[in-house]
Amino acid sequence: MTATTWRPLAACLLCGAIAGWATQGWRKDASIAALQRAAATSQSTAATVLAQATARVLTLERAAGAALAQRADKLTQEQTHAKTERDRFSLDVRSGAVRLSIPVAGGQCAATADSATAAGHRDQTRAELDPATAAALDAIADDGDDATRQLNACIDAYNTVRNTYHVQTE
Repeated sequence: MTATTWRPLAACLLCGAIAGWATQGWRKDASIAALQRAAATSQSTAATVLAQATARVLTLERAAGAALAQRADKLTQEQTHAKTERDRFSLDVRSGAVRLSIPVAGGQCAATADSATAAGHRDQTRAELDPATAAALDAIADDGDDATRQLNACIDAYNTVRNTYHVQTE
């Protein structure tokens, strides 16, 4: 091959390579642009889904918060009512309007009540408690009642949260 045939052929090959390279670049740029559009669409969709999920969770949180606040108010009302009743009972015990007694048998406190006596025979021997002892026993019972009210409120709060968020507990 002579230089005169070689040069046009080389020029053709060089022009073809340049054209191919440019075409490949355009195709690559088009592919990148398509990928960027798809990524932007996916990102927009994901952001929308995230915003909707966040709104649902915030709504659930507000509902659960309101339900828990209502339960706390109910507990406060129950405790206030119980304290009023407790104070009234204590005053009645101290004033003598209410007298507390326990059954006794043979001079000793009966640890267990006879079923016939418990069924309605009221002619058993009873020992009256002095007001201080009655008040102490009442305070013990009141503490237990308060604890029961608080535990019931705790169980209610747990169930409210579990039901609000549809939590599987098993």
